[in-house]
Amino acid sequence: MEPLVFEHGNVHLRVDHGIFEVFRRNRTIGPYRAPLSWLKVRTETRKSGVTRLHFGNIAHLDEPLYAPKTQPGHLLAIIEIPTADEPLYRTYFTRLAHVSDRPIVS
Repeated sequence: MEPLVFEHGNVHLRVDHGIFEVFRRNRTIGPYRAPLSWLKVRTETRKSGVTRLHFGNIAHLDEPLYAPKTQPGHLLAIIEIPTADEPLYRTYFTRLAHVSDRPIVS
């Protein structure tokens, strides 16, 4: 299977051979990397048109891949995106949820 890649602005997301990776250009913090089956992404809408995407590992196999941030938890990476761009990211994560047979909450 071809890698599933999403590039937008300074963010590069990809899944290759079952491994999900996040890369951010011009950041001193390194990339985030995890098996797709472990991935969780939580959104947090902030003021001034910014949404944060929080990346971490699931605690339970039935957790949705992508969902609004509803509870605190240990998350391993954060990227900030314009809130207007969130639907583009949600579309990509919906595709990953289908590929990995995981739920998604919008």
